[in-house]
Amino acid sequence: MTHLTLDITNVLSKTIGDEGIDRVLLGNVASKINRFKKTVYDTPYPFMDFSLLRSHLKDVNRVAEDLKKTKINNLILLGIGGSSLGTETIFHALLDPLHNLKKERKNNAPRYFILDNIDPSRIKQLADLAKAERKETLLIVISKSGETPETMSQFMVFKDILSIDKDYKKRIVIVTDKNKGMLREIAKREGYPSLPVPEGIGGRFSVLTPVGMLPASIMGIDIKKILDGAEEMSKHIEEAYYRKNLAVVIASILYLMDKKGKPMHVMMPYCERLNAFADWFRQLEAESLGKKGRGPTPLKSTGVTDQHSQLQLYIDGPKDKCITFLYSVDECLPIPDSFSYIEELNYLAGKDMKALFHAEFLGTRRSLTDAKIPNITITLDEISPFNIGALFFLYEMVIAFMGFLYEVNAFDQPAVELGKIYTKAIMGKKGLEEKGRIIEKELKGKRVLIEF
Repeated sequence: MTHLTLDITNVLSKTIGDEGIDRVLLGNVASKINRFKKTVYDTPYPFMDFSLLRSHLKDVNRVAEDLKKTKINNLILLGIGGSSLGTETIFHALLDPLHNLKKERKNNAPRYFILDNIDPSRIKQLADLAKAERKETLLIVISKSGETPETMSQFMVFKDILSIDKDYKKRIVIVTDKNKGMLREIAKREGYPSLPVPEGIGGRFSVLTPVGMLPASIMGIDIKKILDGAEEMSKHIEEAYYRKNLAVVIASILYLMDKKGKPMHVMMPYCERLNAFADWFRQLEAESLGKKGRGPTPLKSTGVTDQHSQLQLYIDGPKDKCITFLYSVDECLPIPDSFSYIEELNYLAGKDMKALFHAEFLGTRRSLTDAKIPNITITLDEISPFNIGALFFLYEMVIAFMGFLYEVNAFDQPAVELGKIYTKAIMGKKGLEEKGRIIEKELKGKRVLIEF
């Protein structure tokens, strides 16, 4: 059975000429990755260790089942970046798009709210909801370091609200480092149930750990099938011939596109349920590869919506982009003959929305190819837990391979850490006074302002 199909026709020079990639060159880079791949599977990265990932399933499901015994109507997830984007991807892909609006929800799952920002207006609205329904509100707090200021400030706000009730601790769960960090200390001191982020797995690679699996389990999603899909993809990547290896070929193409002056990597899902996956990919590629003056720029676009806002730029603007289409559609919806007296609409009447959606996708892809804009297509046979797990692991390995090609450490983020340090300094954290003075001097300096 074929779950994912990669079509690279429209990225090859045979199809689009000089803007494309020569097959021999593609094979050479893929061969180079293939040699590196063997060393990776001999000494796997922690995120590749499925015995480790599966070892958490029992505890994840136990915590989830315990939580389901209490009446939960609202799940509020506090986390940012890798602590939330994976979960958001899973929810968008596998839950009913109108989940939060329905009175009767599948598996009696709660409404969910993911706070991946600290904009006070949104926090205030959710805080008001939590105040009104605090006995039915579950808080999941996720931070690998346990010291993320955005997440910790959110936690302080919502803990204060929930702690009015004596039994509030059973409605707060913490996912953080197993041994260290402020969140770990808080969990121990206050007695909250907690689950670990495994050692050596950074936030953006953590979706298959309790970071993503706990929220998914609470919502009634089959997390075992997610891991099954990821593990089957891992076997494909380990065993498949390098020219037929999804991760090896995608990594080679994206790297070569950058080297050809096309550093803008646009992920364009033709499937609304995969929109959040493009957000997850943006962080994965940007934070992993943007180092030492190197790295592509990941962008998100949405089919068919952005045919009417971005396609003009892609086709007639700078030739600096490579497009990845994600395609999947399985719903049928007939288009009725509502306006039979309008002859110009006859071509739609009696057709199906699925057929129109497919035609939009094919038309966009063809127009890009005619303009010699390189594009590849990944088609999923269905949106399922198995396929979502496979897609997650596929792109984690793509980025690991690209890190090798760029000669950068794909698993750190030093530039992000500096911004966190300045934030803490501005807020008055002890030990960071010198950084605070730098910001203070900047603010007192002469600014170039234009006012309305």
